[in-house]
Formats: sequence, structure tokens, C-alpha cells
Amino acid sequence: MKLERREFMLGGAVSLLTACTATPPVPLAKPPVGLQLARLKFDPARLMRISVCARPFRPAGPRLELERIGEKNVIHNYGHGGSGWSLSWGCAEEATALARQTGASSFAVLGAGAIGMTTALALVDRGAKVTIYAEDFLPDSRSARATGVWSPSSRIAMEDAIDPNFVERWEGWSRRSYAVHQQMIGLSGDPVEYVPQYNVAGGEEPNVEESRPFLHVNRRLRGLTPSWGAVEGIANPFPGRFVRGGQTLVFNVSEYADRLMRLFLLKGGKMVKRSFSDRASALAVDEPVIVNCLGYGAKAIWGDETLVPVRGQINWLIPQPEARYALYFDQVQAISRRDGLIVQYLGANDDRGFGNADETPERAEAEKALAILRELYN
Repeated sequence: MKLERREFMLGGAVSLLTACTATPPVPLAKPPVGLQLARLKFDPARLMRISVCARPFRPAGPRLELERIGEKNVIHNYGHGGSGWSLSWGCAEEATALARQTGASSFAVLGAGAIGMTTALALVDRGAKVTIYAEDFLPDSRSARATGVWSPSSRIAMEDAIDPNFVERWEGWSRRSYAVHQQMIGLSGDPVEYVPQYNVAGGEEPNVEESRPFLHVNRRLRGLTPSWGAVEGIANPFPGRFVRGGQTLVFNVSEYADRLMRLFLLKGGKMVKRSFSDRASALAVDEPVIVNCLGYGAKAIWGDETLVPVRGQINWLIPQPEARYALYFDQVQAISRRDGLIVQYLGANDDRGFGNADETPERAEAEKALAILRELYN
């Protein structure tokens, strides 16, 4: 994942009192050496669990298109790499428009991750009858194992595989999704919120050039999010280290997932637990239009051999409500979310985990990441 550089500003005013000539000057208190943050606790004893998921990467980017298969219309909406939560609402809007073109009023949505749930909600909001079919509902899906930050271009495509209009479509998905996420700020449970993030220079692992031409297009969104910059003087919580920082958008996935499911059911949606072994079993649902939101599962069910798994491991530590901020140091990301302190070893570039579908947790990787972050407080 590539981190953006935006400007973070912390301002304040200091007033100094001057002594009269008849009174000896009073020594000023020694100024603080840095912003005093509650320390994030990276003790392995606080590790709650380790989760791993295979993110669904397509070199050409997410697939959003209508396909006619026999008597069924199938709307494909999958292949978002590490950008599923970030792009969910914009892609849901486009998938819904394609589905409504069929003239049907009843739809089956396959998959109940972030993409499936938001697409189903978008359809319900337009008066459709919608049934979600999924082997795992959102709390147990791969989407629930996400880092949970605004990252609309994370492993989104390859530069040499996209269509000429892809970047423009991606920008539209990003801006529409961002607008919907903004509407959730301040809601009960804080499904979406901003937290300060500090990117700290240093560490031992060097950056490595990518061996694949991943698409990097965040520059298209300049000005959309709060700006970042150098964190200097007493605003720097890590004196002696160069720090850049700003506000980052965070998804508290547990609350967000619960909210999406409750809204869908309250609006008349239906959820059915069902697994699919092949394309024929998927096409056997009763609804005339199928919206395929199976993520990496689309490779086996729909035969998309372009899908590539990208392994990602999340290490979950006990939540720290007194320390709500994020860090990045030496290829490791930490986000103090309301549902846990999330720690992830990102590696030196977007190649990490590419082609690896193994979802077995690695304790050694977790302990390495925690050890690196503990160095910041030594």
C-alpha cells in the first residue's frame, strides 16, 4: 500500500508575561520537548487475534459490467484489491445503474462483504427487492479483516492493463464513496472518523523498487482530503525524528459492518446463507438478475483467471480508547481503531503478498511488526 503525503497543522498561541523593572525576572518554565501522546502498547501479550485475507486484485482494475448468461443477467462488481471499503459506495452506484437497466425489480446479490452490502443497500434504496446470498456474512467475511483506512488506490490496477477511461472511472468511484463516508462521521458508534496519523522517518528496512507496474493515481484526488505536512517543534511527538502527519480517514469495521446489515434488513432486504460450488449453482438462484460481488471467490465461481490473490495479515491488539491515532514506521502501520489496535507489516512496496492465497496466520510476522513499533518509544 502507498501512503499519501498530506499536510497536518497544529496551531496555538503562547503569551509571555514580562516582569516590571523592580522585580527580578521569573524564569520561564521549560517548554515541552514534544507533543505528549498516550503511548500505544505493542506488547505481544495484548494480541487478541491474527487475521489473514486474500485481497482480490485484477490487473485491469475492478470489473463492473453487465453480462448475459443464458436466461440470466449478471452484473459483475468485484476485483477491488485493497480498496474495497474505500470504493464501495461509488462502485455500488454504478453496479446499481447497470442492474436497473435490465428492467427487473428483483435482484440477487452474491457476497456479503463491503462491496456486496453497499451494492445491496443501493438497490434497496431505489425500491428494488433484494436478497443477499453468502457463505459468510459481513462480520465473518474477508472485508472484516481489512486495515480499515481510506485507501482508494491500494493495489487497484496495473498501468499496462487498464482501459483508457479507467482512471476517470476510478476518480468518480473515489469521490462518490468519499462523500458517502463523510455522511457517517459523527454517527453513533463512529463507523467512520478521522484520527491523526504520524509517519515517522527512520528504521532499518530500505524501500525497494516495485517489480510490477502498479497504478498510482492518488494525485487525482488532491484537495479532497485534509492536507498533510511536516510535524515540527512541540507538535512533534517523536523529537529527534522527522515526522509527517495529518488526519486520516478510518473505518471502524465492526461498527460499520453492523450498521450496514441493520440498515439493509430494516429496509426490507433479505439475507440467505448459501455457498456456491460453481457457476451453475450461482445461476440457480430464483432472481432474474444476479449481482456478483464475490471478490476473490469470483475466480472459482465465474472463471476469472485474471484475479490474483494478495495476502494481507492484520494483527489485532486490545483497543486503546485513550490513544486514538495512527503510526507508520519502518514499513509497519498501526491504527488505533475503536474495535482494536490494528498493526500490519506492509513491506517495502506493493509487491508484498502478491500471488499468495495462503490465509494461515503467521505469529512471527506479528511479533516482528510489534518489535519494530516498540522502537519508537525506546
